[in-house]
Amino acid sequence: MTIKEALDQGTDRLSSGRIENPVVNCELLLVAVLKCQRVDLYLNPAQSLTEKQMASYQEMLGERISGRPVQYIIHSASFFGLELYVDENVLIPRPETETLVEAVLERLSESKFPVKIIDWGTGSGNIAIALASHLQGEVFAIDISKGALGVALKNIASHGLESRIKLLRGDGFKAVPKDLKGKMDGVVSNPPYVRRDEEDSLPREVRDFEPKEALFDKEQGLYSTGRIITEAKDFLKRGGLLALEIALGQAENVTNLIQETKSYKDTEIVPDLAGIQRVILARRK
Repeated sequence: MTIKEALDQGTDRLSSGRIENPVVNCELLLVAVLKCQRVDLYLNPAQSLTEKQMASYQEMLGERISGRPVQYIIHSASFFGLELYVDENVLIPRPETETLVEAVLERLSESKFPVKIIDWGTGSGNIAIALASHLQGEVFAIDISKGALGVALKNIASHGLESRIKLLRGDGFKAVPKDLKGKMDGVVSNPPYVRRDEEDSLPREVRDFEPKEALFDKEQGLYSTGRIITEAKDFLKRGGLLALEIALGQAENVTNLIQETKSYKDTEIVPDLAGIQRVILARRK
């Protein structure tokens, strides 16, 4: 079977399985099988797949039809121009989280270098790696999951940032050395914020495959966010930046939580590319 025939056949299979964007999915799967660039699929459409390659491709198509996200199948996801390893231990990095990174980079570019940042709930390490790739300084990346930290370590090493990102395992700020209190230029997080009663409304790919502890939160999706707001103030220096990704409809409640601490000023809401209020920023008084 040629590349073109494999693309056509795969597209038909995924379409029949009601998978969105079947052509893009097939392209990503074939690129992984052939270890080539996406453009090569169209530059060499008559190239034949070996039996082993065809078997691997068909197996991947079956996994995708079962609902498994393509990023987990090929163990790769793009974020902020970076290629990252991902598996079921971590959330798949999403484009809207790039809004969080962009906001932090813009605000901390005014800081004196080197900067010190805490990434609360690092997952794949996507936020920490994006920040460390663009800022001089050090990132302390925290996660409670041993599996997630294994993924983050793999990604940090692949981008040569072992000396700039320190992984810490534990329950939030309890994992951060106490001698770092009052020394952070930024605390950044994409915390769990999906309510449990929203589980049935999530796409199958998210609901059945992504790690629930990284998705779901209690107290209307604001428990972790509230903890971060309360505890970050002890680690931020005066003028330090608090930056949080939030869910649709949470902006007012999160703003209130920030104001109730009386420890922050200059609260700001940043929309993502879809115009959704996605990021909240505040400065330590």
